Amino acid sequence: MIACMVGASLSAHAQTQGPDAALADGWRAVRVADCARCHGKDHEGLAAPSIVGFARTQSRERFIAAILDGNPQMGMPAYRGNPLIENHIDDIYRYFAARADGSLAAGAMPGRE
Repeated sequence: MIACMVGASLSAHAQTQGPDAALADGWRAVRVADCARCHGKDHEGLAAPSIVGFARTQSRERFIAAILDGNPQMGMPAYRGNPLIENHIDDIYRYFAARADGSLAAGAMPGRE
């Protein structure tokens, strides 16, 4: 329920604020999903591999499929059917692509100066 409310709020924010808001929405969705729990504080690896490194080496399509389909054998849950993630999958990809290409620093919160 909370994820649905956050997702609706994120959608409204991105529609009114443009590309920077989309990056911020991706960041927020990743925080709500608590990807850091397995992928580390800066998503550069911990118990699970680096999401930033994965975004650096994989196509957009492969990145999105990995998030939505997961890898249950390795402990990665599938997020297909999770409205917070599905509704912001492009924003999440943009966030990690920006981290991967260095245009967004680790620990930076998009949308804040």
